[in-house]
Amino acid sequence: MNKTKEYFLVSFLLFILVFIFFWKAATLQEIFITPDIYSNDTMGINYPYKNFLSECLKQNKSFLWTSDIQCGYPIHAEGQGGFCYPLNLLLFRILPSPIAFNYSVILTFYLVGIFTYFYVRLLGLGKTASLFSAISFMFSGFFILHVRHLNMIQAACWVPLLFYLVEKYFKTDKIIYIILTGVVFSFQILAGHPQIPYYSFIAILIYFLFGIFRKKRITPILLSIGIIMVIGIGLSAIQLVPTYELVRESYRATDSKIIGDLSNNYPYKIKHIIQFILPFYYGNIVDGTCPYPYEGVLFWENIFYVGILPIIFMIIALMFKFKDNLQLKLFLVLIIVSITIALHNAFHLTNIFQNILPGFKYFRIHQRILFINALVVCIIAGFGVEIVLEKIPKKYHRYLIILILFVVIDLFKFGIKQNPTYDIRKWFSVPKSAEFLKSDKDVFRTESFTTEVQQRLFKRFKGYSSGMHPYFWMRNFIIPNFNMVYHISSVSVATVLSMKRVNIFNEKYFNSLIFGNFEGYKKIVLPFSAARFLGLQNVKYIISGYSVDTNYLKEKPEIAGDFYFYENKQFTPKSYIIPKAEIISDDTKILEILQSDKFDPLKTVILEENINHGSISTKGSVAKIEKYENTDVLINANLTDDGFLVLSDTYYPGWKCYVDGKESKILRANYLFRAIALNKGEHIVEFVFKPISFKIGMYITIFTALLIFGMLFIKVI
Repeated sequence: MNKTKEYFLVSFLLFILVFIFFWKAATLQEIFITPDIYSNDTMGINYPYKNFLSECLKQNKSFLWTSDIQCGYPIHAEGQGGFCYPLNLLLFRILPSPIAFNYSVILTFYLVGIFTYFYVRLLGLGKTASLFSAISFMFSGFFILHVRHLNMIQAACWVPLLFYLVEKYFKTDKIIYIILTGVVFSFQILAGHPQIPYYSFIAILIYFLFGIFRKKRITPILLSIGIIMVIGIGLSAIQLVPTYELVRESYRATDSKIIGDLSNNYPYKIKHIIQFILPFYYGNIVDGTCPYPYEGVLFWENIFYVGILPIIFMIIALMFKFKDNLQLKLFLVLIIVSITIALHNAFHLTNIFQNILPGFKYFRIHQRILFINALVVCIIAGFGVEIVLEKIPKKYHRYLIILILFVVIDLFKFGIKQNPTYDIRKWFSVPKSAEFLKSDKDVFRTESFTTEVQQRLFKRFKGYSSGMHPYFWMRNFIIPNFNMVYHISSVSVATVLSMKRVNIFNEKYFNSLIFGNFEGYKKIVLPFSAARFLGLQNVKYIISGYSVDTNYLKEKPEIAGDFYFYENKQFTPKSYIIPKAEIISDDTKILEILQSDKFDPLKTVILEENINHGSISTKGSVAKIEKYENTDVLINANLTDDGFLVLSDTYYPGWKCYVDGKESKILRANYLFRAIALNKGEHIVEFVFKPISFKIGMYITIFTALLIFGMLFIKVI
């Protein structure tokens, strides 16, 4: 069989297997929802982000900022959406979001399978052994259990191709493979989960160090590593530069305690290694028997099951070929390194790794590196299959297809129920709460009190064993980020890079809440300060899973049913005119004043820099929002005297303001928001998001791409 026919048949077989495994999603009857124990990253991060990208691409609008989460958020800079990841740009540009989302999962599984097959074949193994390795890895626990983290598996699927390209370089000495390795590395970064390319680079670095023994040359190897880094970082600068800017504004840049604790989040323990062969030893999320998060275990983060047979064949390979096979020695080193990093806490190596591995301290759940381990185990298992093939007569080789069938059955049995789906049309129908909110033509935000609601559902209905209807009901709460799908603004957000000031502001109000009957959260006492802080953020409505006892909210029972719905009496408009400012530079004092009932936000604005402006009264002044889009806000302001226009949107670098066509300075107002000094009279005020960070990143990406084309052109010439 020639190579073309072989690769076509293998590609077709792998796609059919993925199609069968995800048949409800593949036939577009249902969509992945995959809820967690206490949240839902599928519908709380990955789908709404991708849907936002899809809408922006189809409407030719900017995807740099969204006004629908927090008080406005630099969503592209946050990175998890993977807005510049080539496959996302393609799928979500041409297909409806639900279809693109389902097939982005399916395509990711297909790619990891075909890339693994190509790599194992390159190592000299036969078709049966290569197919065995590919299927074992593509349906492994890491990929199956991280469908809920689509950006993570989108980044991870490229690792076998990275190995393939590096191996091709060692076999041919052609620089083209180093360049392509850098390009693929940039794809990993752009996918939106930096932890995976971080581990991938560690693996590639070890691969190259072993290359020194193969090629007996140090300088070309080190130069190759440098080229990969430059190309990978250069091509992904369009993402990295804005992300760096956001990191500087986030708590992760300044809170040493949070940074110090990240590496110890949900530590992997020696006892968890048993889940390589017994994945459900500590329980199963499907039936609700797995440990809960507060026990220090995240079910989906600790399982890297690749099947029983791959483990057996790995042992066979190490027993018979390890001594004289340098490739197996490399793979064993990768296994040892990945397990050591995963068990850094158990081995008391955390401080050492934080000091010797740049960036290590910024990541949590370091057992994720074991996806490298899973890949290597599957590859070594291929060597084991090849050994068995060598030792039995050729006439029996065709019966070894039973091995592949056994692996398929084993992994399908393990993973087939791990990613629940739901009817697409029903899931995207508008719930009762959203219908009411969309009927209110005012410009406002919402908040949801849902702490532990889903965890209570998970316990009560024993995971997913009672079906998905309880999680369907959760849509009434307009969960963080999914509110974007309904185009309903919410101050809630699910993100890894929340801005420091936003965190502090929201902690002030949330920490003032008093929870009655703590275990069941049956009642919340909401003081004035909480209502005020929510009101300042333009929060008009609150949806709650618990009764709220307060004089500062108005219950609306006609909207609710099996949940609670309130209107905030302390609601302040999105934009308004204030006559005077109080100048305070002390953050703590600002927050104290804001939560005082003596402070009236509709009469005074707190600024942090001196400005000689204002008047006694701006009574009768109007600030009418004419256009309110993500990166462009247009306000018609008519002032009866000098004053300030306050916009309750987040103060953030990159926003520009133009008053009657001339740029005007944006002032930080009331700790978190924006204000503009305006003179008496009528003005057209426009806020536009033009971040220099994105431009710089884009120019670096374009320059790197041109440099690559130039290198290829010169090489061709």
